[in-house]
Amino acid sequence: MSSTAPIIFIGTQRSGTTWMGTVFDRHPRIAYWPEPRHLWTWGNAYKPDDVLAAADARPSVTRHIRREVDRFVQRAGKDRLAEKTPSNCLRIPFIHAIFPEAKIILVIRDGRSVLRSTSEIMQGSVPTNRMLQRAFETPFWEWPAYLPRAASTIMRKITRRPLAYWGVRPPGWREWVGSESREVMLAKQWVATIQRASEDAHALPEHARFIFHYEDLMREPRRVMQDMVDFCELEDAEDLVAHVESTADPARQAKWRDALDEQVLDRIRPIMEPTLTQLGYQW
Repeated sequence: MSSTAPIIFIGTQRSGTTWMGTVFDRHPRIAYWPEPRHLWTWGNAYKPDDVLAAADARPSVTRHIRREVDRFVQRAGKDRLAEKTPSNCLRIPFIHAIFPEAKIILVIRDGRSVLRSTSEIMQGSVPTNRMLQRAFETPFWEWPAYLPRAASTIMRKITRRPLAYWGVRPPGWREWVGSESREVMLAKQWVATIQRASEDAHALPEHARFIFHYEDLMREPRRVMQDMVDFCELEDAEDLVAHVESTADPARQAKWRDALDEQVLDRIRPIMEPTLTQLGYQW
């Protein structure tokens, strides 16, 4: 292996991991790989949800994933990976088993912001080019595992109907589809996903994990970002710190207050409030 200590961003969809990945992509040593879902599910594609445990990191799986990461980094002419895949919220022990040297960064964002943004995405159009790219990236023998979801997504795109489900698939996700309102479904999705990610991240050795709140990064971008690059042991990172400091937008934190009406908030409060409180948020 020529690459070292991959930087793995963990966070639910719409929690800021895409932005963090593009920030780290500015560093001359970093090769950023956005959402290589086929990489993490290789050999484990036929699962009912997105959970992968340390036991799923079989020797053949570990060799394949480490080899593919090394190839990606070498092709980019870099020596270190940065990566984000929302489903990895449910795979922290799996990732740590494959890359015990990895720097795992958990981004926690107010679930109401995540819900608002996810609901907006579900109303929009799915990019066909991205679907085709993922199909070509996935080994053909694993295509049957993804065909039902792909077919449903394409049909909804053709008929211009909102997506029935989008994002991380925690255990029980199928039971929520069609039996709950969208807001209740997304509230349950966020709770199940972030609770597991938080518990698994806290169980890692301190040198392997960095946990921060997206809202803190928006309020104090220089401090939080400097702590992050120090944790990653990333030298010559002042450009990254300065970029975050100049582009952080605290106003984005309050969008959910205007978008979610009182009826919606009343429905999701019993589901989300205990977890929000546990993570340091107030209703």
